[in-house]
Amino acid sequence: MGIKRTSPTKSPTDKQKQLQIRKEPLLGELVRPNVGTNETNHRDCCARENDPTKILIGQAMAGYERQTEIMAISLLGSVFAIITTIAREVQIRVYFSRDGAYTFCLQMMNSIGALTNILAYVGYLLGVFNKYDDEDESKTLLHVGGVLMFLVLAPLYALLQCALLFKQKRYSLFAKIIFLLVAVIEYGVTTAYLVLKEKAMQLEWFAVALISLYNGLFCILFLIDPVDEELKEYFSFGCLRQKSGTSERKDSPSKNNRNDAISLA
Repeated sequence: MGIKRTSPTKSPTDKQKQLQIRKEPLLGELVRPNVGTNETNHRDCCARENDPTKILIGQAMAGYERQTEIMAISLLGSVFAIITTIAREVQIRVYFSRDGAYTFCLQMMNSIGALTNILAYVGYLLGVFNKYDDEDESKTLLHVGGVLMFLVLAPLYALLQCALLFKQKRYSLFAKIIFLLVAVIEYGVTTAYLVLKEKAMQLEWFAVALISLYNGLFCILFLIDPVDEELKEYFSFGCLRQKSGTSERKDSPSKNNRNDAISLA
């Protein structure tokens, strides 16, 4: 009788450690620190590995190795979104001012809408710069609060924009319907996610995609009504013109005195 050879097997604790700790993750690979403590979590990990929409966006972003690049891209995208929001506010103001129809109610809707979207992207940045699974509970609360701000205020801005858009006769009914459909779907998906939460994680990805799509649709409105001169004056030359106007006002008394002296002579 020969001795039966048995291959060395790793103990369950070693397997758990390998699943729980990954020293050098591949580029773009998610790190799941709380996965693999038992067979159920291991099975869930394998099921989610091929479908990133089965985890929260905050978990996915926190798991990537290159956090600096993610923060830089998020910051740049948020800045562009805020600039687009301000440009749209200027465009609405110019449109209604042409006909003298810029009432107090429209002013309030326009200003509140712009402020709402700016605060939404401030919340988005809070969610990005504070990790979902941070050891500091205050940062985790900032992350959750920022995400809630973004998912609540951004759809509200879309609905306010639709209300203002339907009062503008220059744009076609087809364009208005597209904006309205995207806004309603965005609001519905976001509300469903906030109600269902972890039961429908893929809705969070869908909601963020719709919010980005809605902001991108503004290019259609600027193609129809560019308001280039007003935007240039607002973003660059407005402050300079105000300064030059005040300096001219200060110099005007001295010029008048000189002209009076010349006329008397």
